[in-house]
Amino acid sequence: MTTLFSIFSFIASLVLSSLHLSANAFSVPAPHGLSARGLSMQKSGGHDYVVQNVVAEECYNADDKSRRTILINAAAAVLATSSSSPSLAEEIAKDSNKSGVVSTGKLASLLKSIPTFALVDARGVPYFVVGEDAKLTSYFFLSYTEAKRILDVAISSSDQAIKETKKEIKAKKGVVTKEDEAEIGINPWKQARITSVPLDLAVSLCSKGKLAGAYFRLAPSEADIEDALQIDGSDDLPEGKVPLFYVEDFSIADKEPLYFTKEQLIADWKSEQKSGDKTAEPVVKVSELFATITEMVRPDGKDEELKSIVFVAPLESEKRSKQCLKGEKEPFRLGERNIVL
Repeated sequence: MTTLFSIFSFIASLVLSSLHLSANAFSVPAPHGLSARGLSMQKSGGHDYVVQNVVAEECYNADDKSRRTILINAAAAVLATSSSSPSLAEEIAKDSNKSGVVSTGKLASLLKSIPTFALVDARGVPYFVVGEDAKLTSYFFLSYTEAKRILDVAISSSDQAIKETKKEIKAKKGVVTKEDEAEIGINPWKQARITSVPLDLAVSLCSKGKLAGAYFRLAPSEADIEDALQIDGSDDLPEGKVPLFYVEDFSIADKEPLYFTKEQLIADWKSEQKSGDKTAEPVVKVSELFATITEMVRPDGKDEELKSIVFVAPLESEKRSKQCLKGEKEPFRLGERNIVL
């Protein structure tokens, strides 16, 4: 089922599509010799102006273990098909009988503990917008704060666009009729709420590529993008790519942590320093989520240190995720969508 909203919500949709940054190379050093692969965006031809209706309906329910297991167990097959991260799909598809240094099951377990946040309606149906590349896209935000910021700006921008449109009609015709009101439509973002989806499911959907005419993308916060670009010296980060921050030779409980936020990494690094100058600052480096995953599941991979990698969620994510999911029977519904044109 596809729900279309008024063209007068276009300005608000630009708020979400502004997450798309030009696809210059984001070439970064990766932890423990990981080659930074799969970092360039693949441009596909054509435009997705017409969206197909989706017949199948699936919903992610945090309490429905069987339904969730079906979705997550399909991750390897999903990643092995057409993908927005081609190197990842290729590595998994090379030999389905071989396992990487980290099995797909273990990888799913590592990612499952990281919440992401999505904009959905009361029934859990996600919102899609048309991005700058004319692709119909829905986003999984890596932080609740970023999801809330985007939703707030989308609501206010759409309100302003509707107000200005009515003002123009009144100046021209002297009155805004019921027909005008119907044509203008409502502010679709006022029906939106924030839900939480685990990163394993989000990565599976994002790696699938084009799904019935639309795409899913991960969206890091503006602050995290700026930190990553400053460290790397690049100008832009391709849409859908997620920076991971780390310090070489830094471990916690024999695990090599990769962080989604630089400041959290620095705070943990300092708390682990048992001696020396407490004012010292670590040398923070940056990798990329999909490039790291690619190396972890590569069938011919030999870097055993990849087994010690863990992903560290932003500080507020677990608390916010529980708040979003409290009392929700269908936090996220697949097979339906709200489209803001």
